[in-house]
Amino acid sequence: MSILSTSAILLRSHPYGDTSRILRFYTETCGVVGVVARGVRATGGRRSEPFSTFCQGTLSLHHRQDRDLQTFREFWPTKQRTGLARHPLRLAAASVLGELVMRHSEAEGNPSLFGSLSRGLSAMEDHPLDSLLPRLLAELWPLVVELGYRPLLEHCVECGRPPGEEEMARLDFAAGGLRCSDCQVAGLGPRLGPRARLQLGALLAGNLQEELLRPRAHLRLAGDFITYHISGGEPLRSMAILHTLIPDSHA
Repeated sequence: MSILSTSAILLRSHPYGDTSRILRFYTETCGVVGVVARGVRATGGRRSEPFSTFCQGTLSLHHRQDRDLQTFREFWPTKQRTGLARHPLRLAAASVLGELVMRHSEAEGNPSLFGSLSRGLSAMEDHPLDSLLPRLLAELWPLVVELGYRPLLEHCVECGRPPGEEEMARLDFAAGGLRCSDCQVAGLGPRLGPRARLQLGALLAGNLQEELLRPRAHLRLAGDFITYHISGGEPLRSMAILHTLIPDSHA
């Protein structure tokens, strides 16, 4: 057993016995790590929550390779992100990012993915609410790319021809990219016009699209792509919650 210290983001916390909690962190050096934190909940009917979900800091633990749950030592928060809990839309958007990383990242370090998640969570706390959905998509798609899944938009997955400037293409989930109008199969995947393709390409690069065309449809597209390629056919639970909270103005 060794003592390990690493940058970490708390993704989930739930009770364990009367006074302890199981905490699941995404760490910079070890990927997702679960720890048993004993004695962090107060007794006598009062339950203390020493760390808020999505707070970030330095985690210290006793680490053993053969254990699913490690032994917690200390956590020193540097970013509390308590603002996420002040609005349900912010919390739901952050939960989409956190659930994607917690469920589908590898059990090893990925500093780039850690940095992307950290920036995304901070953006969900600070970005104006009226354009939070485009900001979420600009943070979500780069996480998908970091996990190794990027839809091919530059040319048709069947014939290799780039779609024309005014051409209506379709995104074939199974093939992982666009089909041009000549190679489309009826009802296969959502239709993507020229503007939608340009905006999706920008979102994949992490560029915010303030005037995003049909943000609900873009979110649905991202969710369906994640379900097919990353979630093994099981949608993210947080994505379903987010859809119920999106205001009508985000058409």
